[in-house]
Amino acid sequence: MDTAQAVEAIKRRLSLKEVVSRYVALKPAGRGRWKGLCPFHQEKTPSFYVDEEKGLFHCFGCKAGGDLFAFVEKIEGLDFMGALERLAEEAGVEIPKGGAPAKRRELLDVLKLSQEYFLEGLKASLEAQEYLQRRGLSPESIARFGLGYAPAKGDGLLTHLTRHGISPEEGLKAGVLAEKDGRFYDRFRNRITFPIRDHLGRIVAFTGRALGDETPKYLNSPETPLFRKREVLFAYPEAKAKLRQGRAIVVEGLFDAIALHQMGFAEAVAVLGSGLSEEQARLLEMQEVREVYLAFDADEAGQRATLQSLDLSLARKFLFYAVRLPSKDPGDLLLLPEGPALFQKALEEALPEVEFRFQEATRGLDLTRPEHKRKVLEALTPRMLSPEPFDPVADRLKALVVERLGLSLRQLEDYLASLKRGRRPPPQPPKAEPKNRVLLLELDVMALLLSVPEERFAEWVHHTALHVWPPEGSLLSEFLELASREPRRDYLRQVLSRKEAGGILLERLMLVPSVDEPRFPEILEKTLARLREAYYLERRAKLKEELSRNPSMEILREIQELDQAIEAERRIYRKL
Repeated sequence: MDTAQAVEAIKRRLSLKEVVSRYVALKPAGRGRWKGLCPFHQEKTPSFYVDEEKGLFHCFGCKAGGDLFAFVEKIEGLDFMGALERLAEEAGVEIPKGGAPAKRRELLDVLKLSQEYFLEGLKASLEAQEYLQRRGLSPESIARFGLGYAPAKGDGLLTHLTRHGISPEEGLKAGVLAEKDGRFYDRFRNRITFPIRDHLGRIVAFTGRALGDETPKYLNSPETPLFRKREVLFAYPEAKAKLRQGRAIVVEGLFDAIALHQMGFAEAVAVLGSGLSEEQARLLEMQEVREVYLAFDADEAGQRATLQSLDLSLARKFLFYAVRLPSKDPGDLLLLPEGPALFQKALEEALPEVEFRFQEATRGLDLTRPEHKRKVLEALTPRMLSPEPFDPVADRLKALVVERLGLSLRQLEDYLASLKRGRRPPPQPPKAEPKNRVLLLELDVMALLLSVPEERFAEWVHHTALHVWPPEGSLLSEFLELASREPRRDYLRQVLSRKEAGGILLERLMLVPSVDEPRFPEILEKTLARLREAYYLERRAKLKEELSRNPSMEILREIQELDQAIEAERRIYRKL
């Protein structure tokens, strides 16, 4: 099987809509079509469409578009061969040997084998099982989240991997082995293991919780080509379905996330650091989350993490609430019969972002003292200096500052304006793609040709080449030349989507209606007539300029011939 055959086999086995829906919450938008918020730029109104019949996606806002492979390339930051490898593995399609780097797959294999070892370790350890029972976790939760145990033995996993043909160096790259003075050993020992899964549900790392007095209490895999903790949310794959209802509960601890799921709060996810990163917030945005309840630990560090999360520029897309926990962390509630009810009450009493910010800024201060008022104002200023003209949180915060600090709105606005004056102007938006009439008509022809069945494609390309004469160097000229050499629609889409006008071509492909085969010749002929007319009009405009500079009967006769040709083309597409 060559690469082209592998691509076709993958597309037959994998649904574009299903792959895209792992990243974007899609809603029906007509027969065989879905829409959602674009994952490639920030927007509030959906302009991102998936057409299953055509096998294309396109954003009418940022112009991103293409097929299944183009989507995976862009969303995962891969090249074509990396996307081919990723999708081939999922579809069970064999790709040509040497056709793609194997590093990512090898790392995934190492992590799968490590998980097998940890699961067996938990089955064999009564101590580890009893620990999980004392934490209140049910067998169903333990199985669902894949909790395991790394035995205290220092080379147990090393031996297990070696037995399966995995070298110590590969185990080191995957983050499950460590090395000191040239000696390899198990990174996780005598620890409960939590598999960390990415948004596709693949294990990309582990966290180990010490059973004894070992330090640190929690040990994470190092960052690898597969794993960056800023880009991953623990329990995200398990929470996806509930997140699409619009609410997320974000906690710090992995136990906390599992406990909340067990108590019925299946929209819970956990950060792997001290606060919510922009990459993690984008994962929530992809599921159309609107409300984010931050339930970090009730200690001072937890409160700082809450504030850190609220400072994100991306956070302006969410309504944030700070949950005041009745215990140190949500996991403690699992041991209480009334735990679910207590957490539900905490959610209902959660402070909106504005109130939370003001309370935190005024903690320990006396608002009757002018110097303390200034401290509060300075603490709240960054959030009030919003770049968005309609930011409800910034507006409400201003109103609260005016009300409780005794300032007039004019004084506050003057103060904020004085701070803004030193700022650089926002960057200019990217230039729009060229949109002249001839180019658009060429793209219409190309879109029509790319919409015909594969078995008729070469025939209609040949027909078009005989009935239209694009100028040398034009996009259509390049398309016809490429199509005559390599008459494969997928290949041409990939090549052309990277051109300057590629976004418009994909837009045209999404907009071109499904054409009944008997009517296709008529529709193509009308489109070619409009394009030939546009070529004639361009030539006529140039001749008229030349005629004004250098009057000539020869130029005049050519203009008259062009007028006749233009009228003939109009009769074709008007059916006169």
